Amino acid sequence: MDNMREMRKKREDGKYDLTLEIGDGAYFGTYEDVDLKSGEDLVRNYLRNNSDDANFEDIKINYNKNRHTIRVTAELDYYSGEHKDYTNRGKLM
Repeated sequence: MDNMREMRKKREDGKYDLTLEIGDGAYFGTYEDVDLKSGEDLVRNYLRNNSDDANFEDIKINYNKNRHTIRVTAELDYYSGEHKDYTNRGKLM
């Protein structure tokens, strides 16, 4: 799923709000349903593919049929409280 838009917002508590948005055609090429399990899998794979060591929670997923997009939001937290860089981005773990 290379055709995905990522938005992050750092909060004052050091955590990040993550939003991933993907076209429904690409999404349904991989997943059958718009459900929490698929949302968790999408976030997990996205972080893994970008060598991002964040822990995630509070997953929400929404299908906008008019825009033909799936939006997944999550809260990210890092063990050290610092966001890691992307020096290994794109390398499989």
